[in-house]
Amino acid sequence: MKHGAQLLVFIFMLPVVGCEEPLTVDCITRPFAGLRVTVVDSLTESPPSEASLIATSPGFTDSTGPVQPISVRPTQSVLVLYAVHERQPGIYSVLVRSPGYRNWLRNGVEVTADVCHVRTVALTARLQISQRTRRAPLRRRLTRA
Repeated sequence: MKHGAQLLVFIFMLPVVGCEEPLTVDCITRPFAGLRVTVVDSLTESPPSEASLIATSPGFTDSTGPVQPISVRPTQSVLVLYAVHERQPGIYSVLVRSPGYRNWLRNGVEVTADVCHVRTVALTARLQISQRTRRAPLRRRLTRA
């Protein structure tokens, strides 16, 4: 048999043969985020000046922010929001808010977990400028004397 086939036979035989000691998993202690949301302007692909995130599921809410962009290169910045840390798998509604932009909402975001940690779900929130920001300057009201 080839090595791959031998390994498969060994794995399938473990429940039949049994083990003296239970298998253990060494989990690292570094925290993991269930959500990683990169926030950008939908037109320019640049990050906004700041943003906040609220993630909700039945029985659990997590939030972060406001957070400002960080420089990753001399001419490039990114704004990344992290939430749902450690052992909170579930179905989430993710809301991103930023001044001058419409709220960004994504429902039904599933965060799963393995034996040790949540598995990170990466999203990109492409924010659209709010109507209030787009409006032309207000015209002066005419007053009658």
